[in-house]
Amino acid sequence: MSDQHEVTDLAPTPGERLRNAMKARDVKITIVFGVIITAVFVVIGLWFYPKFMPEIMSENMKRGKDVIVYFTVISAPIAGLVIAVALYTLLDRHHGENPPEEAASFRTHTPIVFAWTVISALFCITAIVWGLTEMNVNSEDATENAKSALVVEVTGSQWVWTFNYPELGVQSEQLNLPLDRPVEFRVHSVDVNHSFWPVQLGVKVDANDRVTTLAHTTPDVLGTIDIKCAELCGLYHAYMETQGKVMKEADFNSWVTAQGGHAA
Repeated sequence: MSDQHEVTDLAPTPGERLRNAMKARDVKITIVFGVIITAVFVVIGLWFYPKFMPEIMSENMKRGKDVIVYFTVISAPIAGLVIAVALYTLLDRHHGENPPEEAASFRTHTPIVFAWTVISALFCITAIVWGLTEMNVNSEDATENAKSALVVEVTGSQWVWTFNYPELGVQSEQLNLPLDRPVEFRVHSVDVNHSFWPVQLGVKVDANDRVTTLAHTTPDVLGTIDIKCAELCGLYHAYMETQGKVMKEADFNSWVTAQGGHAA
């Protein structure tokens, strides 16, 4: 009995098994790969995306950029770990001897399990709270600006966008908007499903047949808007694009008058 107790006392604990596993060459190299890949994704999130994204011409677009940067950074460690394991496996285990049938095992390590669970939960909760907060801000902005918003009816058809300004008596295939005035897009389709995407405004909304979908924004920078269809809609989907402009209010009123409409 005493011999059995002595053997049991010498058995490594789960923590010792984990520490021993962490000393293995495979694990050390994988950790180095993971740190490098994580750093690359952080740089992509903090520098590459902001530098090469389209021009920001509304608060919607700014919020969209912030969300992309944030989610890229918080997902970097997870992506780094997964890619590092896959990369090392491909580089080191695709030839030579087969791995041992029985690798070192350990049942659990409470501090690591607890930390991993808490950190993952915090990431998820933060993402949910952030998303709900942004949705609420957009909703509040739309409600606050409802009375002063310029209404633009957007019609998608294969493969053209048409813009109607019902309050101004103007219809055009070019979207022109006044600077710093709230806009309410009323989007629908007359045939297949489309997706209205004025890129620099940070808006993307489905255009469905017999259904009108609302989207709100306020352009706050002068410049050119690239307008695309973001949903496959047929043979010439890639060519369903046009441009618009954000212009000073006086220039916008002049354009409306030139189109035969009446300025607000």
